[in-house]
Amino acid sequence: MNVTISSVAVLTVCGALLVSASVHAADAPATVLDIRDDPGGGKKAVATLRIAAPSDAVRAVLSDYERWPDLFDGRFRIAKLERLDGRVVTDLLIDRSPLPGEMRLLCETRELPNGEIVTSLIEGHFKRYLRRWRFVPEMNGGVVHTRAEMELLVDMDSWVPDWLFAAMLRRDLEAHFKILRERAIERAGTSQTP
Repeated sequence: MNVTISSVAVLTVCGALLVSASVHAADAPATVLDIRDDPGGGKKAVATLRIAAPSDAVRAVLSDYERWPDLFDGRFRIAKLERLDGRVVTDLLIDRSPLPGEMRLLCETRELPNGEIVTSLIEGHFKRYLRRWRFVPEMNGGVVHTRAEMELLVDMDSWVPDWLFAAMLRRDLEAHFKILRERAIERAGTSQTP
């Protein structure tokens, strides 16, 4: 009899903990990031972020090209920025920390009619660079949030070992996503203030 009561008590406590954990998980912003070797060379990073802001606010933060360095914790600077016929060309100098020096990434960004933002390599210290952002509105508690999906194919023209490059990429993307989330929420709050 005591075994049955103990089993029921344990199951009840475990069930309560699971329900509590799922409620807290729903409240917390979710970020899923997967970085793998890409068959074409380099790394493929795929991320999904849930951001408590509408898609327009998230897109506006990502397309504020003059402020891009702020989204990467000051790890790069813009050497030149040009707006040309539906595209933006940015010449970026990226701090290679913990290694010495800077890398160059000259890229173009286009905002597509479907709302996606695509950035592709023109030249620099990369063999390959292609980043795509998609934005999906989601309802959360009667409020519009965004599921932001990022896909990045990147192959650095460097002697840096794969494991170190993957660690640096993860560190930089996680910091970037945190800042992006904060800025988008801030922007959404500012745009709703009378």
